Amino acid sequence: MHTLTATVPIRDRRTGDLFDRPGPGATRIGTGFLPGRVPALALTGDRLRCLLADGAEVTLTAPFDADRLPPATGDTLPGQIVATGGGLLRAGADGRVRLDGTVLTRIKPGDTLLGMGDVTATGRPDLLVRRPDGGVSAWEPPGTPGGGHWHDLGSSFGDTTVVAVTLSSEGLAGLLALGGGLLTVYPHSGIFWPQDPAATFLPPVPVATGVADVDVIG
Repeated sequence: MHTLTATVPIRDRRTGDLFDRPGPGATRIGTGFLPGRVPALALTGDRLRCLLADGAEVTLTAPFDADRLPPATGDTLPGQIVATGGGLLRAGADGRVRLDGTVLTRIKPGDTLLGMGDVTATGRPDLLVRRPDGGVSAWEPPGTPGGGHWHDLGSSFGDTTVVAVTLSSEGLAGLLALGGGLLTVYPHSGIFWPQDPAATFLPPVPVATGVADVDVIG
């Protein structure tokens, strides 16, 4: 069974404040990281990776304060970054996804990086993305029986939006989703059927409340 956790850092999109976890009692760990200036954030330990609106990438160490970032140029370049257990994922304007500089695959326009985790129960991490229709797909890397192609994990996530990947104590990937002021997790069932990948996840379980306007920052 997927071990649930709500200890994920978040950003309040309205204020740019960063918190160590969602919900009441959270500790503020950063200030001033408004989405218009810093579209994407990834947190690994005491290092905060910031992808700025002009495409520049800056790394800050704790304490986190957006006043330490360089001035924005006003030129906007697309890009995404997500912290994973194995390093830093980055998707460029050309759709190529790199893990610490190594190209993994290419995503389609409008796809959003969610992270990496073992969805296919092979013991190796898969790349997960949210599609423009709200559905989720997983790219299984080469070297496994079903590797080298995409699996459609479905689009039935109710009124929630899948925003990140969370890992269980068993090492399997679940999906974190936001909706209606709740942070929920869709736990991995423990089984992956290539012929029916949309059946991989169990019904959602709420793990935090009061998270209406936040980003999970990894």
